[in-house]
Amino acid sequence: MAASDKLMAVGLSHHTAPVEVRERVSMDETTVRRTLARLRSEGAVDELMVLSTCNRVELYGTVNDEEALRSFFGEFRGPAGERIDPYLYWYREREAVQHLFKVASSLDSLVLGEPQILGQVKEAVRLAEEETSLGKILHPLARRTLSVAKRVRSETDIGKSRVGIGNAGVDLAMQIFGGLQGKKAMLVGVGEMGRQVAQALMTAGLDELLVANRTFERSLEFAEETGATPVPYDRLQDYLARADIVLAATGAQRPIITAEMVRQSLRQRRYHTVFLIDLSVPRNIEPSVDDLEEAYLFNIDDLSQVVEEGRKARMEAAAAAERLVTEETDRFLESLRTVDVNDDLRKVMQTAEAMRKAEIERSTKLTRTLEPKQMKGLDALTKALVKKLLHRQMMAIRTAARNGDLERVQALLEPWEDET
Repeated sequence: MAASDKLMAVGLSHHTAPVEVRERVSMDETTVRRTLARLRSEGAVDELMVLSTCNRVELYGTVNDEEALRSFFGEFRGPAGERIDPYLYWYREREAVQHLFKVASSLDSLVLGEPQILGQVKEAVRLAEEETSLGKILHPLARRTLSVAKRVRSETDIGKSRVGIGNAGVDLAMQIFGGLQGKKAMLVGVGEMGRQVAQALMTAGLDELLVANRTFERSLEFAEETGATPVPYDRLQDYLARADIVLAATGAQRPIITAEMVRQSLRQRRYHTVFLIDLSVPRNIEPSVDDLEEAYLFNIDDLSQVVEEGRKARMEAAAAAERLVTEETDRFLESLRTVDVNDDLRKVMQTAEAMRKAEIERSTKLTRTLEPKQMKGLDALTKALVKKLLHRQMMAIRTAARNGDLERVQALLEPWEDET
């Protein structure tokens, strides 16, 4: 089997799995590194890259043992203890390449055209490179993916006039409050998505933004950049009552804002409405908060309803981007087939060279009378002759490989396999 034939992508996303499932599969950097090492050491894959974001967890690899991957995902369970198999998608070769190109180009994102996913793909590539899990298939695939995303961004309008996560958060807040004048918000965690929503709220007329981060220095930096007010992370409970809008966007693996904390803050607020957006996966705000009177909780999946209208306006740009992705997929697969056949062509050349040398050695009666200069000339002459005789066949093999005609490739290579 050619290496490119083993290329697969397997995972789940906001298209196939709700946040309650995605948060159970979500991986931090340490877990990603552990997964890269584990699946390669077990022989499940030769090469591997793991992409884990709020909206997706996907593995891209050259797979030796598909059952080992099924067993790996079988270790995860949904909120009711069920297997997550129904949420998974499995893409092979062409579909896997095209899917990764679409993901990096934000054609598969919750918010069509959003730029954050490209940075997340770059991070996945970086981790895979550091763990030396990119090889002759995934290394060029990673490079081409970043190039395709850049082309989509520069040659189409996919990233223009988009409705982003930040604007979606503003729209939700406007639905709850009618306006943001005189309102205060608190951002917990200064990740990219939280920053987007917070800055969009401030632009829309928010009165004050409080910011809390586990590392207080990060809060100070963000405050200097935006004019927000930094508050101590260990005093979240004290400041919750001051916020009309609460945004949670941390990397914590469990809820950091509980229903009891919100209940206490509502008492202090005399039950004035509080609007909460949980942008984290795993979720940082207990889902039961939504059961409290005057507390309105939205998670990242809820934002999809807000951005849907903006998505329709970008369909024409998306169609152009899809055509570009299809074109780039064809090109990459053609190059992969060439990579695959190069190993075979190298073996053909090595076999021909061994035969040439063997024939010269067998012709000692003719060559023993030759002077060193004449032997050198004979060596060069026979090398050139072998190369010329092989040229047409090598070209035929390359052309068949590019066209995906594997039967012809095999037929052309078969005589040489008999010589090895």
